[in-house]
Amino acid sequence: MSELSDQFENRLRTASHAAILLALGVLALLHLRVVIEPFILAVLIFFLLAPGAHWLNDRGVPLFAAYAFVVAALGAIIGIIGWWLYQDITKFADGIPEYTDKLHEKIEYWDDELERAGITITFAGLSDSINSEAIDSLLMSTFGEITNFLSMMFTVFIFLVFIILEAETLPKRLSAAYSTDANEKMNTIIHDIGKGVNKYVVVKTIVSIGTAFVTGACLFAAGVPGWFLWSVLTFILNYVPYIGSLFALIPPLILGFILLSPSIAIALAIILIVNQQIWGQFIENKMFGASLDISPVVLLLVTAFWFWLWGIMGMVLAVPMAVIAKIVLGNIEETRPISILLSERPPSSEEE
Repeated sequence: MSELSDQFENRLRTASHAAILLALGVLALLHLRVVIEPFILAVLIFFLLAPGAHWLNDRGVPLFAAYAFVVAALGAIIGIIGWWLYQDITKFADGIPEYTDKLHEKIEYWDDELERAGITITFAGLSDSINSEAIDSLLMSTFGEITNFLSMMFTVFIFLVFIILEAETLPKRLSAAYSTDANEKMNTIIHDIGKGVNKYVVVKTIVSIGTAFVTGACLFAAGVPGWFLWSVLTFILNYVPYIGSLFALIPPLILGFILLSPSIAIALAIILIVNQQIWGQFIENKMFGASLDISPVVLLLVTAFWFWLWGIMGMVLAVPMAVIAKIVLGNIEETRPISILLSERPPSSEEE
């Protein structure tokens, strides 16, 4: 009886400590976003760049010089994309009056067709609510997160430099600071986190680039304005699990139905949806395998939680944070049951 009582007290103590740490963590994420958000982005970028830097290092390039090269290459790519994105947004904004006029023509056409068919549905209220000012405001609010992200990259770069400097010496300091058992467990957690996050970031980035490239090419071929803008939006929202890539299709498809003939617009919609499914359901699953192993319901809840915390950027960071949390919980004896509950499948007998 005493043993059961001690076991219950241990679990209760663990749960209470976890609740306190969770509450403190949420408060920190809310009030220290300006510091924590760029740091997390810098860590994820580090995991993305590490394979390239080590590939150069294996071929004789000094490690720090290899990191400097890949960071400079990434900075150049972001600069080019930012400039191109600004040009595309400006061009798209200049054409908004023309797009609204064509939308009103479409609405009037369908009002007349429905009236001839004896149907009393009218779109007059919708037509009055859609104007150039409303679309301008929606465009700026939608892509405000992208602008904030680009302006935050300088802070991310500073963090990234220090992370690169610390990454090579941190394992040695951990070995000197902790006992053998604690050090082995710490090294296991760090290795598992690095492996899991690195694979997620690299695979998701490849899939996002592929999806965005095909989307942009299709929109460009169809003559949809702002095609580069929508491809960047596709790339970013593709990091949001399950729903992100589909939401990214809504603005360009609406434009397509406004500006293109019905047959071309329908064909474009089918091609873009098939493209999303091929990259998301087939290619990504083949590349990932079973490595993520997080319940889809948990991923949706985590995504909603991070959206509440940090908006669109929080949704992008939701999955890496869930991967890290699951790995940490799985490597601590007291919290391993929580990690199992977060998994998509029960552990095999060998894993237990």
